[in-house]
Amino acid sequence: MFLLGHSCWSYVFSKVTGRQVKVYIPAYMALLAGVLPDFDIYFKPLIQHHTYTHSLIILLPICAVLIVRFKGLGLAFSLGTLSHLVADSIVGTIPPLYPLSNFEFGISLGLPSPADTALEVGALGLVLVLAYLNGDYRLVTESQRGSLYLIIPMVSVVTLTLLFAGDNNVPLAAFAFSRKALTLITLGHAVLIGILCLGVVQGVRAAIVERKQPSQASSPFVS
Repeated sequence: MFLLGHSCWSYVFSKVTGRQVKVYIPAYMALLAGVLPDFDIYFKPLIQHHTYTHSLIILLPICAVLIVRFKGLGLAFSLGTLSHLVADSIVGTIPPLYPLSNFEFGISLGLPSPADTALEVGALGLVLVLAYLNGDYRLVTESQRGSLYLIIPMVSVVTLTLLFAGDNNVPLAAFAFSRKALTLITLGHAVLIGILCLGVVQGVRAAIVERKQPSQASSPFVS
């Protein structure tokens, strides 16, 4: 699955879990959790993509530590991370026992495929609905410093996409619009990045206002 689906399904799983266990997980963390397994791309060629960070043997102990340490927040974040493996096993395969075994498990519906496109675009739609219902939409529509953190998932999605394309000699622009399914997913990525970018702008605006307020309050020209 592409990063659009990973980040969006992670948001859905993390937010729903957080609500069930009565903890608040910030939007940037909910989006980032599902992207983390693809951080192995940053460490190529030291770590091959789709190996250690896609293994249940590696991720489950890490998630267990997070849950013990951070309780409900750790659970919500961990399920967002594990949603990455679920998604990859639906459209492709994962190595659940790596490095003990190279065994691959998955349904392999295809990537790209109509099923993958439906899952990715559908996940984006769910994110928009959930963000409206839980109030996260205010990170984009209102000036608040917390919106600055949206730069983390935004930069992650953009840089990982560019690095993956570069490492595999993929002509990104041509590939992105080579099929109808990919065109929809590409547009979905653009929508997600655009929304996150707007949120970051709101965060920058809030930070600028906060920096100006102390100086204005101390100015002799302000009554």
